[in-house]
Amino acid sequence: MQIFERTDKRHFLILLVTFFILCALLLSIRPPTWDEVSYYIYARSFLFDHDLHFANDFQLSYAVATPDFIAKEFDKALTDTGYVVNLFAIGNSVLWLPWLAILRLAVQTLPALISPDTIMTGFEPIFISNLTALSVLLGLGAFWLAFILTKQVTVPHIAMLAALTMLVSTPLLHYQFRAAMNSHAFSAFTTALVVFVWATHFREIGTLFQAALLGGLIGLAALVRWQNLMYMVLPLIAVVMVWWKFPKSQRKNKTKQAVLYLALVGGAALIVFALQMAVWKVLYGSFFTIPQGSSFMDWRAPFLIPLLFSSFRGLLPWMPIFFLAVLGLLLVPRAQRPFAWPLLVVLLLEMYINASTRDWFAGAGFGPRRFTSELAILVVGYGAFLNWLPKRWRLGIGIILAIIFGLHQWVLMRFGLVERIGGQPLSMTPTFTWHDIPLTQFMRDFFQLLRQGWERPLDFFVVPESPLYLLVHDQTFPTTHLSSLLLTAIFLMFVFCGVVWLVKIKSSHIKAAVFAMMGAFLLFSFWWIMTTM
Repeated sequence: MQIFERTDKRHFLILLVTFFILCALLLSIRPPTWDEVSYYIYARSFLFDHDLHFANDFQLSYAVATPDFIAKEFDKALTDTGYVVNLFAIGNSVLWLPWLAILRLAVQTLPALISPDTIMTGFEPIFISNLTALSVLLGLGAFWLAFILTKQVTVPHIAMLAALTMLVSTPLLHYQFRAAMNSHAFSAFTTALVVFVWATHFREIGTLFQAALLGGLIGLAALVRWQNLMYMVLPLIAVVMVWWKFPKSQRKNKTKQAVLYLALVGGAALIVFALQMAVWKVLYGSFFTIPQGSSFMDWRAPFLIPLLFSSFRGLLPWMPIFFLAVLGLLLVPRAQRPFAWPLLVVLLLEMYINASTRDWFAGAGFGPRRFTSELAILVVGYGAFLNWLPKRWRLGIGIILAIIFGLHQWVLMRFGLVERIGGQPLSMTPTFTWHDIPLTQFMRDFFQLLRQGWERPLDFFVVPESPLYLLVHDQTFPTTHLSSLLLTAIFLMFVFCGVVWLVKIKSSHIKAAVFAMMGAFLLFSFWWIMTTM
């Protein structure tokens, strides 16, 4: 399985054209606010201030943030260790940091890139626009990886149809193009990368290189969203299944290899995730913690029913394609079950974790957004569902469903953000209560909003702050959008070439040396955070 094959050119072009159409209709490049600030200030504080004291970072964000965010005075909320509270993961900042460092160096070298007499703070448009573009483009990468994976369960054109349908049918439509500085696009990309690497060797006990790479990527995905640690079950299930297929006479000899592989996966994941543990230790005084408080999780999963069916961001009314994806994973032919069913286990674990979270509706957000971390799995499952349909009906039904699901998500995004349909939170802390409405009323409201949009198509499809909106309403060319996407794409091409070079190296000694240097750097970073911040 390869990331790009010659026969995929047409499919890549289709995905790219769809991506740019959505960019024109939706892409918003704006200053960060709320969760986005908390994700960003790790990188900003590390690179500009060389510390984890966030008071000045929050204060600097107030110059560009929304009034309701400023009123919360997050710069004054302190932990027991005297640091300003940051409830969010560091993974976004880890992924932003190389590009942010290059941008900062460029601004220092060419001061004309920012306004004259401006003191560089990290919140200037050149930083925010390019970091937004990085999230947007890695989201595109997530869908491409999902397409590659889905070819394992269906033919290429159905796999691409599944990817395109998912592109417009989940809350990632909002969080990739409208609120890209959140963690959802990064999480979708890193987990897709995890599944891709796992899928290259899941039918055998992998090599030490494959184990270290997979473990490191699982650790990286967990840095972005902590619950992504559950992707550890993929290598665990696969190794057990492979080991079980060996004749009994060979199992004893294979046990050592299997244990070594799993230990290396877990060790690599732990080394990467140690960066988050070090930050927790500095901020909260403990290597392991739940920053939101121990009451944030109730492991009895009491919110499963509303998670599935509530009009207030439940899966059925807000992301119905989820159920077809689950059905597809269940219906795969026997030969594909070793690939599909471990993915189904991850999806069920995600359901369990989200149903155990007090704010199962994910705070003041849009839709069941936490499930965007399982993008690749959902695309595979939906592709398997389409493949299960009679061959002569697959394409036609798939196109019809894509239109229905896409229009459904567009209506919710245009009118349901925030809480104009389905209900609203009554209390965020400490009780996490909410108000929802009957599903019948939800559907009536939905069709009423759909009719309103259809009567005003220009307002319905031309979204504020998007490139098309700037052209139509402001007669302004979207220079920032285009230049940011172009510059960031060039940066990612260099990164991609470096990764390809590393993967194609045949010398195990060079690969071992590279991984050893990366591990040493991570351990040094852990020590540096612990001793200097």
